[in-house]
This record gives sequence, C-alpha cells and structure tokens, in this order.
Amino acid sequence: MYDAAGRIVGSKPRREAKASGQAVGAINALIVNGRGELLMQRRPADKENGGYWDKSVGGHVSAGESFDETLVREAREELFDDPASTQVELVPSEEAFSARLATADLSRVVVLRKVDQRLNLRDVRHAPDRQGVRTVLYHLGIYVGRTEIALAGFHPQASEIAELGYRPAAEVDQLLLTGRLAPNMAYLWLTQAHGLLAGLR
Repeated sequence: MYDAAGRIVGSKPRREAKASGQAVGAINALIVNGRGELLMQRRPADKENGGYWDKSVGGHVSAGESFDETLVREAREELFDDPASTQVELVPSEEAFSARLATADLSRVVVLRKVDQRLNLRDVRHAPDRQGVRTVLYHLGIYVGRTEIALAGFHPQASEIAELGYRPAAEVDQLLLTGRLAPNMAYLWLTQAHGLLAGLR
C-alpha cells in the first residue's frame, strides 16, 4: 500500500488492501498491432468487471515488486499463461522502444514501454457477478505496447480472461459508447488512445 505521494507504507492481502482506503499499486497496458487493432480481454463473470471488455494486461503490484516488474509478470501470466515466458519485453524509454520495434520479430514478441504514472485514481468497478459496486484507490503505472502475434499465438490465462481479441479503434469506441467497457478501460482509452494510435503513423 502507498501514501498519497506514492511512498510505500505497508502491505496487506489484496482484498484488505483494496478495502483499506489507502492506495494500491496496479499496472495497465494497451497493446496494438500494426493495423491499429487493440488487444483486449473480456473478463470472466466471477471477477471484478466480469463480462466487460478490458485492457490488454492489468494487475496489482505485489509486495516487494516494482511497477515494471509487475507489468512483465502480469503480461507473461495473462497472455501466455507462463511466468517465465520470453515473449514479453519491456524497454526503458521511447527511444529504446522505437529502436526495438525496428529489430524485434513482432510475430513472436510483445514490446512494451511505460508512458505514465498516475497517483490517487479513484476506480469504480462492478463486483464479481454484478453483485454491487466497489471503489478502489490506485496508483497506476500505464504502459503501451506493440505486437503482431496472431490470436492463436497467445495462451490466455483462463482464470483471468474469458476471451481475447483484437478490436479496431472504431469498435473500441462503440464498446465505450454502449457501456461494454470496464470503467477503468474507458479511462485508459480516453486518455491514451490518441498517442497509442498516433505512434503507428
């Protein structure tokens, strides 16, 4: 858990931490292919925001982890169901990202970089099976990525992902307008989509 300035102040089991009123660390990533299609996951019904379409990768920072370490772990687990997968690469800067995209075999790897860190975001989410609403205070690490891996090349973690798919930007817009995006995904799309898609030009 963190104070309002982002300093670590302790740790608790996830459920207790999220209910404490203090900020919890989390990461979110949006990954696109060269056609501008966003890799999205639909959440299982027994999870928060169940049934809604969500970001490419998301997860909570565990005790002793940095935000970057959490991003790599979560991407390996959620997209490949393998905590030791070599198909996830995190680079340290925009320049390194551009350079790596020029040399990487994007049909085999996902290349990511951090674009923002937001403190004290109040997230509103549906409880599992739509049994009420929960609010959580987050310090959020935001990442973007590129890949050309076909859907068949992913092995989504069944406990976290009901469905994985690529969606063009216009479809993501419609999911937003018809209320089918998870609330935090709506925030990410509105704040990050322009830069994410502009990077493809």
